[in-house]
Amino acid sequence: MIENSEDSCTFAIRSVHAFLHGELPESTADEIRHHLMACESCVDSFDAEQFISALLKRCYGPQVAPPELRMRVSRLSIHVSQTWQD
Repeated sequence: MIENSEDSCTFAIRSVHAFLHGELPESTADEIRHHLMACESCVDSFDAEQFISALLKRCYGPQVAPPELRMRVSRLSIHVSQTWQD
């Protein structure tokens, strides 16, 4: 857990997109939720980011990567995994 509020704010703001898109482990998301309950400044930032994300989603709809890009990313992911295991 992050101890001082400046570090908590920095961590929360850096994690805003991953938090809003459900990409964080639940324990990390809980830590950010706890911080947001106590920090009005960060709540304001999160609200703004959430509004922008919702607006973009509404304007552009769900985006699906083309099959060729998905395959390239999949190969890259496999390559990175194999490199880390070596």
